[in-house]
Amino acid sequence: MKKIYLTILIILQTILSFSQGSKPVVLISGRVLNERNMQPVDADVRIIYEILPEGKEAGIARQNPLNGDYKIILPYGKKYAYFALAEGYYSVTRNLDVTKLTKYTEVDEQNLFLAPLKKDQVSTLNSIFFKGRTSEMLPESYPELNRFYKFLKTNKKIEIELSGHTDNNGKADDNMKISKERAQKVADYLIKKGIKKQRITVKGFGQTRPITFNSDPEGKKRNNRIEFKITSLTKTKK
Repeated sequence: MKKIYLTILIILQTILSFSQGSKPVVLISGRVLNERNMQPVDADVRIIYEILPEGKEAGIARQNPLNGDYKIILPYGKKYAYFALAEGYYSVTRNLDVTKLTKYTEVDEQNLFLAPLKKDQVSTLNSIFFKGRTSEMLPESYPELNRFYKFLKTNKKIEIELSGHTDNNGKADDNMKISKERAQKVADYLIKKGIKKQRITVKGFGQTRPITFNSDPEGKKRNNRIEFKITSLTKTKK
């Protein structure tokens, strides 16, 4: 209970300090919910917010464990990403642009959803980008990679399969090669950050597993992706 009161006090003091100055802020509020049952998450949840596009961590907030409520305060003039993080769950990041904010603003009902981890669960890393039809990773990929690193660091027991996929442009054999090289680049980045190599398997599927039609640019963009599958929840590899 002490922590809850302390969090509320910090929020009120921050709002007051900004309101007395010249820089407006936005107060974001919502709930952290289990995606499966829409109930508060019974876990130690952190809400992390970052400055975009560099992905620099700007702060950490906590949820109210009784009802899942959270509040974060963001100064104007930046673009932000924020997401919940808890052991045993995977989350989706929300983005907010307050570069044109001119007065104190409240944005409510910004719920953050956490999905309980399951073996063989497949998810897409949504913001990983490569230069053309190569495996050269673009700098705007790093915020997503760093978020994924935090997820793997929090969930120390899971093992994953990273897989690369492409659209149907070019030769099938080339696409197979590129897709595996891309997945390997992601793995190499995570390993360099400190994730054990034994926890990651790399595969490339080229154009063989599209998730939508390759008939338009948007479809091709969606098919060019990096996915991860949870292969173990219990750390089987030494």
